[in-house]
Amino acid sequence: MWVVLTDVASHVANFAANLCDSTMTKHSPFGEPLNNEAKQVVEEVRQRIGQKMHPNFNTDFNVYRFVMAAMRNHKKQRDIVKHAVEALNNHLRYRKALGLDVEYIPTFDENPIFQKKLMPRGEILTKTDNQNRLLWYIEYASITVESIAHSLSSSEACKYQFLQFEHMLRKVMEQEERTGCLSSLRHIVNMDGYEINPFTMLFVSSGTLAYYSQLFHFENYPELVTPVDMVNIATWIHVPYRLAKTMMPAGFSEKFRLHDKHFLKTLTADIKPEDIPVSLGGTDAEIKFENAEKVEPHRYWKVEKADLVEALEGFHINTGKSRQVVINVTQAQRELKWYFATDADVYFGVFYEGDAINNNFEEHPNLDNLEMVYPWLKITAKLVHEKDGIKLNRVGRYRIVFNNKHTWVARRYVQFYGQIQDGDNSYKRLFTDGTMVGAEPLL
Repeated sequence: MWVVLTDVASHVANFAANLCDSTMTKHSPFGEPLNNEAKQVVEEVRQRIGQKMHPNFNTDFNVYRFVMAAMRNHKKQRDIVKHAVEALNNHLRYRKALGLDVEYIPTFDENPIFQKKLMPRGEILTKTDNQNRLLWYIEYASITVESIAHSLSSSEACKYQFLQFEHMLRKVMEQEERTGCLSSLRHIVNMDGYEINPFTMLFVSSGTLAYYSQLFHFENYPELVTPVDMVNIATWIHVPYRLAKTMMPAGFSEKFRLHDKHFLKTLTADIKPEDIPVSLGGTDAEIKFENAEKVEPHRYWKVEKADLVEALEGFHINTGKSRQVVINVTQAQRELKWYFATDADVYFGVFYEGDAINNNFEEHPNLDNLEMVYPWLKITAKLVHEKDGIKLNRVGRYRIVFNNKHTWVARRYVQFYGQIQDGDNSYKRLFTDGTMVGAEPLL
């Protein structure tokens, strides 16, 4: 749901900025190779990032997308470079935690969110608009937010979306390699027949939509889906749109295009009619769509192990505070698993600190200075509880972090169960104070 709702447009051209004390000339728009000035900024960003980029990601165009995003909010070169470096460094942490640099990324056919038909689907075409942007059409009438919210945990939904975006990025990278020119996805969403309901309005008004927009389209895959043209917009759509816009990152409204039924003239300004599906007034009858399927209430997620839920350890996180479960691993080849439920959204992630013996212990170190080993995500484990785990392959200190610093209004209640499996297949229960006792495996 949030992927389509938050697909963004970035039409970057004729951008003049202050470069040190001189003027930066126009950077390469889509459909053109990077010019010398763009390459110079890309090289400066490369020199300042604190992590290595894997060859499967390391291209000038990928770096330049972060530069383009920084240019939206900053004019001076030093500010552009600074914020591009920060964003790229953060993305590289997510890439490592999620294993996104592998040779093969699942296709839409293999992504569970499409296998389960929780999202409508349209293929990414090799056809482009006149700025080298790959075309991607979707019919949106069949989407239901409830189906996703009641079927997947928040972490699953996020990880499947990361895989989707990585697949999309690989397609764009292939196009850039073929043409030598900057590319992206031109996303056209047919809203004809789409109906809103109270659950969708809650999704928008709660800030969940804004979070996913920030996570995928602004922080981790900036300028990848650009623009999005939402066509056949009903008049009532403008009400939730105005509500969403107030919570979206800067630049959202300029990137997000709404069109009523008179959209075809806009599309054909830079897309050939033979590359537009018949359903949208073009002449291509081969473009196919696959609808999402509504999940009926009797198929919603349900608690599987009542004894596990009864054993959960509850705690509160006050507003603006965090709670950490610290594990000192002295023998590698262990496995950490967890299960938790929440009454509202919290940030959650797992971080590796290093040698627990030689490091001075800090109760709440800066997470930016630690290695992210499980992605830092905002999670609501109310409708679907969270269950996941990681391998503890290194000796050192690991931190399981629950964070409520994003709200100053309400504290959060978390119910948690942690389990450690040793190499000899013995099991221990992990409590939130870091202590462990032998126990039968529940996870």
